[in-house]
Amino acid sequence: MSLPQSFVDQLHEIGEEAEVIAKSIASERVLPTALVDKLKLTGAFKIWVGKQYGGGQLHVLDLLEAVRILAYYNGALGWVLSVTGTAGLASGYLKPENASKIFGDPMALTGGWAAPMGRATKVAGGLMVSGNWSWGSGVSHCTHIVGGIMISNSENDSKRSAVAYFKPEDVAFDDNWKVLGLEGSNSINYSVTNLFLPDSRWTYFPVMKPMVDDPLYRFSFLGALASGVASVSLGIANRAIHEIVDLGKTKIPNGARYPLAKRPLIHYKVAQIKAKYLSAKSFLYDAVIENWEEAITGNINKSTKSKLRLAASYAVQESVEVVETAYKIGGGSSIWDGVKLQELLRDIHVVSQHGMVSDNNMEIAGRVEFGLDVNEWLL
Repeated sequence: MSLPQSFVDQLHEIGEEAEVIAKSIASERVLPTALVDKLKLTGAFKIWVGKQYGGGQLHVLDLLEAVRILAYYNGALGWVLSVTGTAGLASGYLKPENASKIFGDPMALTGGWAAPMGRATKVAGGLMVSGNWSWGSGVSHCTHIVGGIMISNSENDSKRSAVAYFKPEDVAFDDNWKVLGLEGSNSINYSVTNLFLPDSRWTYFPVMKPMVDDPLYRFSFLGALASGVASVSLGIANRAIHEIVDLGKTKIPNGARYPLAKRPLIHYKVAQIKAKYLSAKSFLYDAVIENWEEAITGNINKSTKSKLRLAASYAVQESVEVVETAYKIGGGSSIWDGVKLQELLRDIHVVSQHGMVSDNNMEIAGRVEFGLDVNEWLL
């Protein structure tokens, strides 16, 4: 549950490189292939991939820490690691012969949208698939692209959800990612039309029992995804605190005699946002550890899963407040293109829109506290 220092050093180096070219990443709306390939070679994208497929099969917290480190430097870089790194959990659910083909390459990377937006029918040896998916973060760098599908059974008109793995050459990309923040995540739309997909590249989803017996694959898939999103927000919030402290040492507001760093009100506000950041991070990490400990012994109970989803949503809410407060303290110095506080404000407000950390999760957590029924799969 601790990353090797050499790996941490590599993450910082890659993060610093991304920060140097941040303007280009934002304008091009995609991470450079060379930068992503460098990150692939560290093994970061395979932290949650099974050992038998060349992955780390490590603790959930290991990926969250890596995401938080990268998001400190560049939100889009942390975001892409978060959503594609989470996709590595599927390696524990697929048949070994299929997982090996999808995840076995040292440069393997999977990502996409698992919600069943596509439609498929069974044919000899596989499926015929058509569909259009959104939020394809990082798919331009993926070796296999995920698409959630609904499979129709013509015999009894029943339907089952599944996940398909497309090869990049089979997918049409729609360059529509023109947004407020996280521009470099390139979270574009993509589609396939009447594509034959062999049985080796799809599986029913959700899968109730993993193929690999390990706490990592007994961990809640959606809880892990929510935690990854929250870790991006924590990296951004941590950077906002450092930015406003640095700015406060030199910025003297108009009409003032002293810099921000000598004003008691600023001391109070900075202490507040530091406490918000640290408390949110501790709550999230404690909830992950509690879920992990239950995953070791068997199934995770509903209240423990709910606590993790609550912690992830709370971390994002608090991170938004941290960044907004730092931005406001900075005054007119915060508003300019190329200023880090402006970038952080835009990025955090894109992170906060993800469904896995929306206010709806607070409502579900409240229902669990009252002992009311909830769809446990949503936890």
